[in-house]
Parts: sequence; structure tokens; C-alpha cells
Amino acid sequence: MKLVRTLHFFLFFAVLGSLQAQDLHYTLFNMSPLSLNPANTGAFLGTVRVGGIYRGQWWAVGDRGYNTPGGYVDAPIIRGFRDQDWVGVGAYILQDRSGSIRFTTRSNGLSGAYHLGLDKKGASVLTLGVQIGSITRSLRSSDILLGSNWDAGEGEFMSYDDGIEDPAIGTGGSTGTGGNMNANDNDISNSYLDIRAGLLFKQKIDDFDNFEAGVAFGHLNVPDYTFGGGGGGGTGPIPNPTPGNNNTESSDRQPMLITTHARYEWALNNKWSAAPTVMWQTMRGQHEINLQAWAGYDLKPEDQIKVHMGLGYRVGDAAKILAGLDYKDLRVAAAFDLNVSAYRTATDFQGAFEIAAFYIFKIYKEPEIKPAILCPKF
Repeated sequence: MKLVRTLHFFLFFAVLGSLQAQDLHYTLFNMSPLSLNPANTGAFLGTVRVGGIYRGQWWAVGDRGYNTPGGYVDAPIIRGFRDQDWVGVGAYILQDRSGSIRFTTRSNGLSGAYHLGLDKKGASVLTLGVQIGSITRSLRSSDILLGSNWDAGEGEFMSYDDGIEDPAIGTGGSTGTGGNMNANDNDISNSYLDIRAGLLFKQKIDDFDNFEAGVAFGHLNVPDYTFGGGGGGGTGPIPNPTPGNNNTESSDRQPMLITTHARYEWALNNKWSAAPTVMWQTMRGQHEINLQAWAGYDLKPEDQIKVHMGLGYRVGDAAKILAGLDYKDLRVAAAFDLNVSAYRTATDFQGAFEIAAFYIFKIYKEPEIKPAILCPKF
């Protein structure tokens, strides 16, 4: 057992040691499993899992904050080619709205995963997951204020409705070639297909200890996501690809997002447990590293009540305060980010607040027990 634990610690910190574009993200990323990695689809013991998460960020900076709600449902539906394999399916929806121009990203789609049992007991499982969705991005162009909007003669900013031309979206009242204008609220929007895939390895070491590690690849189709160029989010050939890189020389294409994550949970004694967790994302040369140290305490084991608490750090950005509660098949969690980056002067150290929950429904047939009648012999 000591050798197994040592090997898992080595693998865990090997992943951590390799860490050196920020897409949509959550502090409680494990509470949004389908957005973290499509291989998490159906990776639980139960019939159906339903969950939701909300993130609010940078409220201290007027109306320029972020609001990011999300929800998902997934289920293991059928067995695979072998008794220890199974297939999971799920659906998700996310929305992120930020700033006074109401820059909004909506994402929704379907997930599927094949869970391959590596042993007959199902203690070790390797999963391949795929996710296909649609992303819609929109903004309110009339509220965009840049340096070129300043009219020195009038002593005020002019909006794009006044005829100012923006190289990305065109003259006020126009959307360029790739966007669509909603005449009611002057919104510019575009939509495109998004494809993700992921791998996940999970192992149950003993009655309590668990280890998992995964990697996910987002925007595999490298879609055109600009408002004004490229014909509205096409997925055709990528111009001028850069050898050896997931980027392109064209900024019209959304670069691939790579996410790796790992978690190791083990019992310290009959009451306490520990669960170090790490997540790393990279996109177009930008990196994000999340480190978390969770502790769990069995408050009432007979009632299946367990509390969780922890601290975390997003490197170069925010310190985190973490808390959670398990009650039978319900898990809830909350997090607060303390901004420690250069933006702390504007945010007054207030980073973000998150709350999340999921519930696992278990629908099983009641076992049929035939009554046994004792007939003593004389």
C-alpha cells in the first residue's frame, strides 16, 4: 500500500511539476464536471446526476463584472461491450456575461463518454469523452467606448451609432461580414460549432482512497469566432498554420484549449480526509494554474453528513477560500476569491464568489426477498 501511494503521489506531482488564454473557468471546477472534461460524463455511481453552478466576479468595478451561471445533467445509460464497461451521456448549458457592453458567451451541447473498466472489479477505469456544442457570442456595440470615440470638440464620447467606424465590427449600424445585428438592442452576435474531447483515468485504491487524472482538448475544430470577419464562424481550412503549435497566424480562429487536472483523496484517520487538487489550462501561450488543498471531516457518518473546507491559489491572480457539505447524495460547495493580482487596487481584493450543487438520483429495483420459513424437525 505504501508503494502504491508513493507511485500516485509521484504521478500527481509530476502533473503539477509540468505546469508553467484563459477560457471560461470556475474556481469550483470539479463541481462543473462536463465543462471541465467531457470524459466526466456519466462518471459516478447512480442513475442521474443534475447540477448547477454560478460565478459572480469583479462586482466592485461598477457594472463591469462577470456573471457566469451553468447547469448540466448526465447519466450512465447502458453497459458497454464488456460487463465492466459502460456508456454515459449528458447535456450542459453555460453563459458568461461581462462588462457594460454586455459581452455574452452562451454555450450548450451534448456529451458522450465510453468508460473502459481496466479490471473486472471496476477499480480502475479509463474513459474517452466527446462533446459537441454550439457557442454564441454577442455584445452591445452602442456602448463600446474607445479612445477613437472621444470628440474633443464636443467634449464627450461618441457611440458607434453616431457613425464612428470600428475596424472589427464596421460602421455603426453594420455588423461587418460575419455578425448579425439585432435592431432592437443593437446587439452584434455570431455562432459557431465547438468540439471538445477528453481522457480520464480513475482508480479506487482501497475502501476510501481515490485517484483521478484527466486531460481535455477544447475547440478541436479551431472555429472562426470573430464578429466581423471570416463569414460567420466557419470551420473550413485554417489559414497559415504555425508548425508545432495549436495556434494559427490568423487571430480569426479560436485556438485550442488544453486542460489537465488531477485529484488524490485519502483518509487521514476515521474522521478526517485530505484531497489535494490541481488544474492547469493553456491557450495561445497563456497559462492558468489552480492549486487547491481540501480537507474533509465526517460530521455524522451514520447520517452520511460530511463537511469540506480548504484553501486554494490561482497562480498570479487570486487566493481562494473553499467550503462544502455532503448530505447523502447531495453535494453543495462555495468559494470566494481574494484578488491578489495587479487589479486588486480596482477590485479592493474582491475577486469572485461561487456557489454550486449537484444531486445524484439513484433509481434501483427493490430486491425481491423470498420469505424463509423455519420448520424444525422433531
